[in-house]
Amino acid sequence: MDAHDSSIGPDRIRFYTAPAVVRLLVALSGGGQRAHHLAAVTGCRWDETEEALRGLQHRGMISREAGGYRLTQSGHVLAGRLLSCASGLYRALYSRPGFSLPPLPLVVEGVLDDIGHLSVPSYQDAFRHPECAEGEMREWMLSRGYLSDADGALRLTPRGEAYLTFLDRCSRTIATIEQFNSFFESHSLDDIPEFAVQRIGDLMGGVHFMYLPANLEEGLENFLEILKEAGSIHGVSTWSLPFVAEAIWKRVTAGAEVELVITPDLAGPLWQEEFVGRERDVADVPNFRLFVSTVPITVGLTVTDRALSLGLCREDGTYDTVHDLVSRAPEALAWGERLFEYYKDHAVPIEDFFREREKTT
Repeated sequence: MDAHDSSIGPDRIRFYTAPAVVRLLVALSGGGQRAHHLAAVTGCRWDETEEALRGLQHRGMISREAGGYRLTQSGHVLAGRLLSCASGLYRALYSRPGFSLPPLPLVVEGVLDDIGHLSVPSYQDAFRHPECAEGEMREWMLSRGYLSDADGALRLTPRGEAYLTFLDRCSRTIATIEQFNSFFESHSLDDIPEFAVQRIGDLMGGVHFMYLPANLEEGLENFLEILKEAGSIHGVSTWSLPFVAEAIWKRVTAGAEVELVITPDLAGPLWQEEFVGRERDVADVPNFRLFVSTVPITVGLTVTDRALSLGLCREDGTYDTVHDLVSRAPEALAWGERLFEYYKDHAVPIEDFFREREKTT
């Protein structure tokens, strides 16, 4: 398993946190825009805007179309995650009783200076090691309410902790998107619900973000390890292998809660299996439930109490059985649970599925 290194050079951080680039990402997150409009929203000279557009296009975050530009899939993930981080920081800095978040452009403008500090290593060092903050940095942190010196000890305040979280998440987001750009561009998100696409950046919300290796055997070995440690399993699948089914059943017999949503094509063969099919008494194994989807499934999703594994279809519509994205971040698990619930809400228990089928034949 190739663990993701969340470090990133200051030059790339500096590019993505430049005001013109941030404003372009905000504008394009609402849809494709013409070049002259983008020049206006950056507040920069045209040559500066053009340079920012070229940089984003070179990095695969935007593509040029007739008369304008649009975000690529990687660009959508990047913009969504950065805007989510900005919103979290804005709430920490400005929320009061009755507070409601303003439109995203105003949110981003409200923390634009803070975003710019991502490119200054001394800021990150000061927040990670507040006891070492000195001089102007210390005074700035105290004046903004990021730092307290009660009892002679320098400590981050809750506001300071929120800012440190913002720094870490933004840095990881930029590093992760750059590393996995080719994955997002070569796989389809077309049939994934819009709410999930908008928040797909949550997959990179934590430190433990990994890309499963380039061969099926090693990928399956890692997947089986995820199942082996699971206390609960929620899954969405279009295919099954005997030893994967056996690993899941072992968790069922060990008492783990297991709920799976499958396609109608997969339901037929499984209905013939002893532990799934028509002869099974559901009451005998209440911790195992199987559902048949009523909407197309184009993902392979497994969410346990400890990890998420996500597989996608390639652009040609074939499912990629080799490359999965895996995360152990709480944000990623929550994202996976929301996606699982969507498919479960659009599914019926396998018993009802075949009962209805028998009525119509």
